[in-house]
Amino acid sequence: MTRRRKPHDPAAAERQRAETRAEVERLEAMGAEVNLGPDGKILSAWRSNVFTVLLRSGAITQNHHHAAMRLAEDWAIWKGLAGARNPGVFVDGGAGSAELVTDAMIVAGRRVAKALDAIGPLDASLLGAFMTATVEEDRPMHWRGIVERETGIRARDGQSAAVRMALENLRQVFEAPRAQKERVSA
Repeated sequence: MTRRRKPHDPAAAERQRAETRAEVERLEAMGAEVNLGPDGKILSAWRSNVFTVLLRSGAITQNHHHAAMRLAEDWAIWKGLAGARNPGVFVDGGAGSAELVTDAMIVAGRRVAKALDAIGPLDASLLGAFMTATVEEDRPMHWRGIVERETGIRARDGQSAAVRMALENLRQVFEAPRAQKERVSA
C-alpha cells in the first residue's frame, strides 16, 4: 500500500521558515552559535565561552582549555547549576539557610577553592571572574572587558597573555598530583 503525501502548502512552508529565522535570531541575540541543516532547520545551538573562542583562535592550548573546563565544571557543581540533581544525595540545609546544599556541592567548592588558592591572587581573581561570566551569567561581558576590569590591562596582546598565564598556572595545579604519582611509581 502506498503512502499518501500531504499536499504542499507554500504558505505553511513560508511560515515555518519565518519561525525558524525568528528562532535563529533570538538564539543568536542571546549569544548562541546556531547550526542549520541543509533543509534550513535548526540542528543545534550552543553558547560558546571565552575558552573555546581562545582555543579556536590559537591563543591557548588544548591543555589550557581542559583545565578551564575542569574548573568550570567544578564551579557549576559548586553553585548548584550542574544540571539534573541526584535525588539520593544527602542534603544539608545549612545554618538557617534556605538553600539546599548537597555533598557534591561542598566537595566541588573545596576543589575550586583549592585550585584558586594554589595560583596567584591576580590569576585567581581573573579566573573567578571568567567562571562567573561563563557559568552563572546569561549574557556575559566580552572577555576582553573582563580582563581589563580584573587586571587593568588594555593592550590586546597583554590581555591574551594574562589569560594564557592564568590558565597555565591552573593547568600546572591540576597536573601536579598526576606528576607526583608518576615520579613515585617510577
